[in-house]
Amino acid sequence: LSIIIFNNVLLLFFANGYKTMAEHHPLRTPDQDPTTQTYAQLNANAEKRSKSCRSAQMPSLKHLKMRDYETVYEPSDDTYLLIDAIGYDLDLMDGQIASIIDRDDVPKLYRSEIKRTCEIGCGTGVPSVYLAMRLRAMTGGKTNNCNECNADTTKGKNDNGRESIMHYVTDINPDAIRIAKWTAEVNGIPLEEFHAIQCDLASKINDPVDVLIFNPPYVPTPDEEVGSNGIEASWAGGKDGRVVLDRALSDISRLLAFPHGVAYVVVVDDNYPEGLAMIMKERYEIKVIPILRRRARNEFLTILRMTPTRMFQRKE
Repeated sequence: LSIIIFNNVLLLFFANGYKTMAEHHPLRTPDQDPTTQTYAQLNANAEKRSKSCRSAQMPSLKHLKMRDYETVYEPSDDTYLLIDAIGYDLDLMDGQIASIIDRDDVPKLYRSEIKRTCEIGCGTGVPSVYLAMRLRAMTGGKTNNCNECNADTTKGKNDNGRESIMHYVTDINPDAIRIAKWTAEVNGIPLEEFHAIQCDLASKINDPVDVLIFNPPYVPTPDEEVGSNGIEASWAGGKDGRVVLDRALSDISRLLAFPHGVAYVVVVDDNYPEGLAMIMKERYEIKVIPILRRRARNEFLTILRMTPTRMFQRKE
């Protein structure tokens, strides 16, 4: 697999020819600018946080070869920013951040409340494995390959005998399911704590989760490129890069535990995140703020932190 950018179009060359993904990523256009000063300030704060937060340590991917990335998305700038955001909130929870940038820099996560997590569209499983490693270290569980995660006690429980946290990951791509479990195992996460489920979005996850992670296919493409179960599913986002993300909004609102649940969602400016935040507030009463924001080549990546303001009303 070779990747070449030509005139802002991404060309993917495989051994048997090439496939052109209709990605067009120009720099920001005026209509992508925030429409309110409030959201512009939130973006500015998120950029400040991304410069001050420490870089999260990637789980080991030494078990993967280049051929694995022909079928599963290879971690990139969006992955790194996503685990930085998760690590930032874990550091807040653990009291490792001395100064805050604004009132949104309050701990959203409390270890005693985290019993179940879910990652939609897991790919290699890096974000969930990183989260699992950090949480096991904070509660006395053993992990591998992580300087941030250096505790070593009885597998599956902390020093006080607290039950293990259950981590669920989903993907439509069967190769992603296989690789995510492999990534967990290589990094010392017991497979009885790490459940990989092949399904569309979170269609097979029913119980509320305390942490939800989603790095959706956010690249604007023709709608007909959306919906495969191969590697194309990791990037093709349809109109405004929002087709898959918009489908997942009801799952996010359904699954987030109230009042402490938190979701981390990757977006780019092409996705009109301010409008997305308004939809989540008006339709689902979920608060959305950009927590980290960073420029990566010709796009701005943002991690949105989503928290429920009311309990989800389940239909009978």
